[in-house]
Amino acid sequence: MIEIAGCAIIKDGKLLLLWKKKHSHYELPGGKIEPGETPEQAAVREANEEIVCTVQILQYGGYDDVSYQDKELRGHIFLAKIIEGEPNIMEPEIFGEMIWLPVNMLGKHKLAKNLRQFCIRYFENSDKPY
Repeated sequence: MIEIAGCAIIKDGKLLLLWKKKHSHYELPGGKIEPGETPEQAAVREANEEIVCTVQILQYGGYDDVSYQDKELRGHIFLAKIIEGEPNIMEPEIFGEMIWLPVNMLGKHKLAKNLRQFCIRYFENSDKPY
C-alpha cells in the first residue's frame, strides 16, 4: 500500500484545490510519504513544495483507503492553515490550475477518490466551522 498525505486548507468557506492534469481531477496539495517521515510531516512538506506556503496542521482529518489505477492508496488528510506565503502552483507540468472552491460546490467537480470520501465525511451534514 502506498501512503500519501495532503492538506485540506479551508479559508472563507472555500477549499484550496489543485487540478492534476494526469488524472483529470482536483486534489489537495499533498503527495507520497517518504521513508522515515510521518504523514503530518509529509503533508507540510508537500504543501510547501506544491504551493510554496508554510502550513500549520490544525487537526487530523482521517484517512481513506482507495484503489486507483491498480494501486492501493491510503490517503491521510490534515486540516491546515497557511501561516506564511501566498499559494501558487510550483509544478505547472503536473497541475493545470489552483482554485478556491466553495465547499457547497464540491459535489459538482471531479475530485480524487480519497478527497471525495473526506468531503462526504467532513462537510455533509456537518456543523463544523469552515
